Amino acid sequence: MRLYLYFILPLFLFTLLNPIPALAQEQTTEEKTSNPPEPERRSVKGLIPAPVIYYTPDTRLGFGASLLGYFRLRSYTDTTYTRLSLARLVVDYTLNKQTDQWLYWNIFTREERLMLRGELRHRIYTDRFYGIGNDTREEDRELYDYDMISAKIAVLKNVGFRSFLGPDLQFTEYYDVELEEGSQLLSQQIPGYKTGRNVGLGAIFLIDHRNSTAYPSKGFYLEISGYHFGKTFGSDFRYNNFNLEFNRYYGLGKDRVLATNTMLRLNEGDVPVQRLATAGGDKLLRGYARNRFHDDHFVGSQVEYRFPLFWRLGAAAFAGIGDVFDKPEDISLSTIKYSIGTGLRYAIRPEQKLNSRLDIGYGREGFNVYLMIGEAF
Repeated sequence: MRLYLYFILPLFLFTLLNPIPALAQEQTTEEKTSNPPEPERRSVKGLIPAPVIYYTPDTRLGFGASLLGYFRLRSYTDTTYTRLSLARLVVDYTLNKQTDQWLYWNIFTREERLMLRGELRHRIYTDRFYGIGNDTREEDRELYDYDMISAKIAVLKNVGFRSFLGPDLQFTEYYDVELEEGSQLLSQQIPGYKTGRNVGLGAIFLIDHRNSTAYPSKGFYLEISGYHFGKTFGSDFRYNNFNLEFNRYYGLGKDRVLATNTMLRLNEGDVPVQRLATAGGDKLLRGYARNRFHDDHFVGSQVEYRFPLFWRLGAAAFAGIGDVFDKPEDISLSTIKYSIGTGLRYAIRPEQKLNSRLDIGYGREGFNVYLMIGEAF
């Protein structure tokens, strides 16, 4: 897999260093069909304090409080405004005795010259592990506990054509790790089975042609990122990580949207178990719990149809496929994961198209339920 990753990373760097010609061609194509979304022309800002209630298979019922801040900044040169900037503080507790304090943000400066995004987090978590690979058994499940503090800081510069490029620093400290007796993590010496520090530096390149950051109805979003974690930065784990996400949105009229999402995650090296690729969760392959399957790599794709019902209510139907793998030949029709499902949407702030969602996904091993804030993608 090392050679495969070394082939991908130079291609990634080439994309970063040569974005303008491809983007110029994309811009021309967009102008022939429909103009790129215009910046907002009205001031918006506010704070939304709210109770938090959610459910995932990994946490069971979670509850707490959140404070969501949102705003748009006016241009220095005209009457337009940036796209919506968001910052959210969440404090919660789950019935699995997990706690989470989480501040994250995605902010546009004036004229959208910079995009600032990141997070600060403290978490006490009980997680599940079934083994490595796409054919692990449910009866092999074990629980392990850990605490963590983490920070992610990214500063992305606008390089034209709604594209952003910049560095991203990631830091995580794992401590108070507790394993079950006879743990696979311990017997197989899987990185992350004991305390450790995970520090890496990388770069993010993204193109954002969505007409809304909260509820897109047309346009596309592409994000490519690559990281190196190692002793150079004081990390106890040494590995490389590459990620790609591509979303496309098709407006079908009367607030009906067809959305597609494709994700690729590749790792090479001594990856801690907490950072291995997974198949499942509240975003992709919603028929599976987030950590039901682990391996170095993941690839998956999904489609979702979103439509209004009445008042503040909407609905969605979705389907997807994907799998974790160590080598490409590990993926086969006998093990590939599929997921289908449906869900309800409730508009917390209709004017900003901020939704809460209840999704029910079905996969090879049954149903899973997710109650979350914001769209899956």
